[in-house]
Amino acid sequence: MDRFNYKFLHFLIMKVCVIKPNLMLNTDYVLYPYRVYHIRLRYRRLLGNDRILDYFAYVDCIRLGVERGDGIVVEEWDVDESKVMKDLVDEEIARREAVKSAVMWGNLRVLSWWYPKVEILKGLKAYKIFWIKDNFIFDSLSGEKFELKS
Repeated sequence: MDRFNYKFLHFLIMKVCVIKPNLMLNTDYVLYPYRVYHIRLRYRRLLGNDRILDYFAYVDCIRLGVERGDGIVVEEWDVDESKVMKDLVDEEIARREAVKSAVMWGNLRVLSWWYPKVEILKGLKAYKIFWIKDNFIFDSLSGEKFELKS
């Protein structure tokens, strides 16, 4: 009997990377999908050495928005599979949007005649936590509170 329960629980629990929350609540939650990339841009310049920039892209895998971060700060959690939202954007499209965003950001900072050499140093799937409590949803990073409407 115990062995059966263990196997049953094994299918319900999954290990995921979670973007480290600033706001922790002891309540129900949902995990929102992101793809996180560390991208290095190398710009050739006419005078002087190449200019190297590091860019951290957080790609929203539902709405396909890209946000710039200061680094990749994630934790591994064991979560109930039913708490995880399915992504609508596949990895290839997310990677393309992350590179496009990085190049646009880099072009604002470096004057160069050449397109930069782009390297993706790290890429992973991570989830942002949204806490659910008393008909409100709380963003785990910003602490913003949104009312749930029925």
